[in-house]
Amino acid sequence: MITQEQKALRTVPYRYDLDGLRGIAIAFVVLFHVFVGRVSGGVDVFLLLSGYFFLGSQLRYASRDHASANPWWPIWRTVRRLLPGLLLVLGATAAVALTWLPQMRRVEIIDQFTASLFYVQNWELAAQDADYNVASDTVSPLQHLWSMAVQGQFYLLAIALAMIVIWLRRAGINLSRWVGPLLAAVTVVSFLYAWYLHGQDQSLNYYSTWARMWQLTLGGLLALYGHRVTLHPRLQGLLTFVGLAMVLSTGVLFDGAALFPGPAALYPVGGAVLVILGGGQGATAGWLARPVMRWLGDIAYPLYLWHWPLLILSLALLERDAVSIPHGVAVVAASVVLADLTHRLVEKPLRQHAKRPTAGEARARAARAQLRISSAARARAVGGAALAVVLVGLLTVQGVWQARLSSADGAALDPAQYPGARVLLGAEAPDVDPKPEPDLVGSIFSRVWTEGCISRFGDDPRVLPVDEQGADCIFGDADGDREVYVVGGSHAEQWVVPLNALGQEHGFKVIPLVRQSCPTFVEDRAGVFEPDCAEFNERVVDRLAEADPDLVLSTATRPAVEDGGRVEELPESYLTFWEFLAERDIPFVGLRDNPWKTFEDGSELSVPLCVLDTGDLYGCGVGEDEFYQASDPAAEILDPLPNAKAVDTSGWYCADGQCPAVIGNIFVYRDGNHLSVPYVHSLAPLLWEEIAEFL
Repeated sequence: MITQEQKALRTVPYRYDLDGLRGIAIAFVVLFHVFVGRVSGGVDVFLLLSGYFFLGSQLRYASRDHASANPWWPIWRTVRRLLPGLLLVLGATAAVALTWLPQMRRVEIIDQFTASLFYVQNWELAAQDADYNVASDTVSPLQHLWSMAVQGQFYLLAIALAMIVIWLRRAGINLSRWVGPLLAAVTVVSFLYAWYLHGQDQSLNYYSTWARMWQLTLGGLLALYGHRVTLHPRLQGLLTFVGLAMVLSTGVLFDGAALFPGPAALYPVGGAVLVILGGGQGATAGWLARPVMRWLGDIAYPLYLWHWPLLILSLALLERDAVSIPHGVAVVAASVVLADLTHRLVEKPLRQHAKRPTAGEARARAARAQLRISSAARARAVGGAALAVVLVGLLTVQGVWQARLSSADGAALDPAQYPGARVLLGAEAPDVDPKPEPDLVGSIFSRVWTEGCISRFGDDPRVLPVDEQGADCIFGDADGDREVYVVGGSHAEQWVVPLNALGQEHGFKVIPLVRQSCPTFVEDRAGVFEPDCAEFNERVVDRLAEADPDLVLSTATRPAVEDGGRVEELPESYLTFWEFLAERDIPFVGLRDNPWKTFEDGSELSVPLCVLDTGDLYGCGVGEDEFYQASDPAAEILDPLPNAKAVDTSGWYCADGQCPAVIGNIFVYRDGNHLSVPYVHSLAPLLWEEIAEFL
């Protein structure tokens, strides 16, 4: 029995005005990304229209009497629609980024190539805690592909739903009447989840497929029921005009990255809904259906793919951190040209043009026959083979990178060839290329990071990682009867590396109580640190009071980066922690911080990537007086205290007024301010000289 929904779906006319809406939505995405640096809401409209067109088409096919129950065909058709353009853009991006832009050779970007290929980029960005940033020369050129991942995942779910409808119809169960209520329930639940998650974790909310699902399923609902809404043509024309105005004004009124897909997304999505309910009536709909607008809709997908890599890669190649008007115009023009060429020369020839097969149709056999008699079919096969080569090449990027990273050996460099800080004790440094390779060193982390022994941004500040991880977060000699606690932020954490070696040699255990960007204090007297940091520090001081360790070690100075500072200071909040230790007679060693390499505006400059780009070991380093005060500001406070000591480490990084990028054939830094794992490991003998008296 054919239901009313099935009959209606078979007679829904194609809406060319919605092609135009899709095109102008993506055009505004491009313009706002390039010239405004904000989210325009165009992607939200694009997702709604994807649900409208794709889910509608799947359900229309499922309503046919002889629909094929083979899921391969809709998947293959979708792959041929989406993958050629994506492979072309990813291949070009990889060629430029990995060949000419060392700053793009970062482990998180390498991982994103694979994530983009498998349509999980949104979850990869969420796992990397990546905010949706405005364009700059350091942002990932693949950041925008999160929405393609959401769309791809939805397409698989839509195909699965259509297949279930077909399979159950063959079993005598008509599910069609329940599809609409099911989509309505999913839409409501997803919207409520997006509303909830907006207040809990907006970064995850922005990328989450489940928070975005309501926009796609709402499009599916409109495909099912939108054509049933009958209104006066003049009212329909008014709805289309108002809806388009809402879509186009979204980027001016809302900061989409901070608000969508929560309730605020109802504004652009609601505008698109009004256009759909307008039924293609009125002058506005006529304008949207004009050939030029339909052409813009045709190239919307490749335009979206191309514009962001072109923008980011050009910023990096031109060494700019902002977009000028001429530069932006050039990016937009190049994006449009490449999008049109991609559509005409790649997408259209490789797209599945034939209708989907019905049950029993031998489509694969017919395709093989076409290869023997049709030059166009052979050309398509060659094009597909070329893209398959690109696919294989892209899939090897992450594997090759991981192999290089594994062979970099972390801290275990040959001390005869790579003495590092040992040259400060008289060791000779032979004439060899420094290690680790500058494009790899930034991806080599200590076990504190890889074993989850540091509390990261977003982690529960009430939980100390050592309490969750247990023995995995106890370093040095786990059976030692003396305890050294390392407390503070990531600049304190890096000292666990040499302490681990020293603990194994001298029989003491090392326990890190560290959190990102969270120096240890009892009271935040400057009011510059996050509430989570204060809460974490409450747990730290409670643990120290209970443990009464043999030694506590941390950094004693830092620049006031929260206020744009670039020179080391002694934060007043540190004194509250030192007083706490002194009252309990807990020994403390405060290490002077290592230099930070920054631009004039305070943003970070990666030292190893600077060397890779310029080869200037000193120019990529830091002038000693650019960071350090004339004397260690912590010494006059710590040295008079009982059981406390200030260690001036400036000589461990600087000589003759310069703090170079390489010492003893080892890169000193892994980024702009953190010491590399092998270099800080080489500091173990110097550190032992300073702490041996306590142990």
